[in-house]
Amino acid sequence: KEWQTYHHFSVRTTKLAGGPALPIPTKVPTISPTETRTWIIPGTNYQESVCPSTLDRSSVNGNLYEVRGVGGGGAMSGLSISPWNNLWFVGTDMGTLFRSTDAGKLWYPVSHYEAKYHSRLIVSAPVGYTSDPSIVVHATCHEDVANRDCVAQRSVDSGITWSPINITGGIRHDNEGSAVLEEIPMSWYGSLIQSSGIVYCTVFGSGNVYKSLDDGLTWSRLSLPFNTTNPAVGLYFDESSAPTRYIYFATSHGIYMWKEGFEDNAREIYASDGTILLQSFTGARMKGSSALMLGFVDSDATACEGDINADCGYVHIFHQEISTAAAETHSFAFTKTSQRGFRVASSRTDSDLLYVTGARSWPSATGTKVWIGSYDNVQNLFAFTLKFRQYPLWDSDKLDYSGVGLDVGYWDGGYYRWNVKPNDSNVAGGSGNFFLHVTRNGGGHWESPFTEYADGCNTNEERIGGRRWRSTGLEMTSVRWLRFNPYKTNMAYASVADIRMLRSDDGGNSFEITGGDNTDPLFRLNTVYDYDFAGIHTVFAVGGNFHDWPHEWYKNLRRGAGGVYVSFNSGDNWHRVGAEASSNCNDNYLDVVCSLGDDMVRQILSVHWDATVGGGTLYVGTQSAGVARLEELNDIMASGTIEQMQDLRWEWINNGLGTDNGRIIPEIKERNGNLYCLLTGNAPEYTNNHDVGIYLFDHATSSWSLKKGVVNRHAAISSGFDLWAYPTSFDSDQLDNLWLVDMEANGNYLASGIWKSSDDGGTWDRVQQFTFPYHVTCVGDRIYVSGARSISHIGNAGWGDGGALFSDDGGDSWQKNEGIPLLSNLNSVVVDP
Repeated sequence: KEWQTYHHFSVRTTKLAGGPALPIPTKVPTISPTETRTWIIPGTNYQESVCPSTLDRSSVNGNLYEVRGVGGGGAMSGLSISPWNNLWFVGTDMGTLFRSTDAGKLWYPVSHYEAKYHSRLIVSAPVGYTSDPSIVVHATCHEDVANRDCVAQRSVDSGITWSPINITGGIRHDNEGSAVLEEIPMSWYGSLIQSSGIVYCTVFGSGNVYKSLDDGLTWSRLSLPFNTTNPAVGLYFDESSAPTRYIYFATSHGIYMWKEGFEDNAREIYASDGTILLQSFTGARMKGSSALMLGFVDSDATACEGDINADCGYVHIFHQEISTAAAETHSFAFTKTSQRGFRVASSRTDSDLLYVTGARSWPSATGTKVWIGSYDNVQNLFAFTLKFRQYPLWDSDKLDYSGVGLDVGYWDGGYYRWNVKPNDSNVAGGSGNFFLHVTRNGGGHWESPFTEYADGCNTNEERIGGRRWRSTGLEMTSVRWLRFNPYKTNMAYASVADIRMLRSDDGGNSFEITGGDNTDPLFRLNTVYDYDFAGIHTVFAVGGNFHDWPHEWYKNLRRGAGGVYVSFNSGDNWHRVGAEASSNCNDNYLDVVCSLGDDMVRQILSVHWDATVGGGTLYVGTQSAGVARLEELNDIMASGTIEQMQDLRWEWINNGLGTDNGRIIPEIKERNGNLYCLLTGNAPEYTNNHDVGIYLFDHATSSWSLKKGVVNRHAAISSGFDLWAYPTSFDSDQLDNLWLVDMEANGNYLASGIWKSSDDGGTWDRVQQFTFPYHVTCVGDRIYVSGARSISHIGNAGWGDGGALFSDDGGDSWQKNEGIPLLSNLNSVVVDP
């Protein structure tokens, strides 16, 4: 509106049933009528009650723990679908293998003490099934098996417990005595005739084939009469005339067939010209019919078009009524189609339906497409139809949308793997990271089986963004913290890698992905790292564009891009707090040029609000430059404007906080009336060890003092290692004891752990070795310490201790909770208020 004196306007509001009174602003411009002024009005965040779950949760109710969240959002691969029952598996790059016993409706992680899943998803195979419905096989490896030991496993109880097996017959063993794989299993082909015992295994990078006659317990390599240095691209196990069985096997250079047990007589039924090779292969026979289908994708580069420049080819198909006996001598002629793709897949019992997908290397818009070829008996050919894509978004009546997709974005790459149920072509699916999409009706409809929509009764069952979801157990995102608002304890906020943050308004039963819309500054963050609260609806958040602190190189000094934000409506919308430039910028800070006026645009790990100091002061800890504060916020938040808040200048308060300008501050806390912060090692240099520790802030002098007198070296710690190379968390208990945990870093083998001081930091002693602790918190008489446990890919405990530890006697003894399945990557513990 054009400004003019005595310009009045009216606001009409409607109070929703159950909602609080809505405040109406009555302010007028006070500075200049040509400037925008946005008055701070605390919001209400009113929402309807969440809808009851419609899922039958009986399949997971027997577990000690429940998995919470929205589902999805991390990296998934390796969907496997049992031909016998409702047993499904999915792997994730966070090291966890998930298991479902109700055909993917609900999931629960396999204990890390039993089996894991390698982060190298491109070479990590799905779980394999055998002729026994209860026996499954598994191998997940890094591609460098020559230097990184990898062991295959077998389970006889449907994937609950696992034992090592020897597949490739190598002579090397790991430090537990288990046979180490010489080649990486790529795909498993178990018999569809129960109790036959037959399983085949193909491997990455070669044409070797391994066979088991006892459901995967023992294995032998087939002696094949063709060049097995060419990599395998697929196998079809034809059991339609059992007990006589046939194998169709393809490498990059040709397709071979043989009668089972007579592999010496294998013959080539298709040969490439050595230039255009094969990329994938499948086969099927129609159940109750003699119709045989064999299909492959070539590597003809002319199939590449537009933004696809690699891993593309044309689909070739053989489809004919032919008996197994006649096939032994038949001259196979394949028809080259115009259908482009990278991968073909089918069930083994339906020769009239073929799935085609793009490659992992394809751009998002094309890599997630799925075409289905249906055999036309009249025209005697396959007709291909696009049955799924993520971009542009598939129609809502054909795809069950997810919160991650709607509120973060459908930007997956192409599929790592595509799997079809071996004896039911209607059931298929795959994942390219964030999303697992599954069809149960041959591509007519697609599910997102990692999530349940929790607002269906409020939106007429239409799945829309900005709403609440329940996890189905398939969670693989990194969550650093879960914080409850002490002013409204049903409100909980989680800091989540890649998808910023989650919010719950029902005490953690359901969550929504929030962080504002794409016009809000918080929307551009990768991860919100910490929260604090100034009221029922006022939430502070800090974060940045690098996820997964303090893991691997993410723990290093890093300016990044991020900042400090506040929401006055419980997280619906966010505003940057303070100016982008501080009042005392320092050009020596990491990647800072003060003349640019943006030294507060950086990754921030910790935040603390204190309404009683400096007219309302916000403190933040950065991943590179120490601690900053912003004062005089009380009056502005009570009756001021967003613009006034954003005109305030931050002040760096690093006096006494070490001598190095590279300052990483993981935590800022008020304990027993005092303000403390934690300064950790300046990785990757680790040159500030003398400065590392807990600091106490003196408000009168605005300076810090280090609570680090004598740190006693435990007898088990080598004299060559620095103590406290990289602390990650601290706390103070009700007896004023200080606690600190540090993680193994800079090669300080077994030197990290749980440390205690009973004299205000004068003397410190390690009371428990802990290899990778990330969090310590004191609740009454109990001390909780959580972190990672070194566990091998087959569930063997590695070096040192870790996991979920707690002490009820002041640290004299420690107990470990090993009922949590995710023992190798715990981040933190919070008590439900």
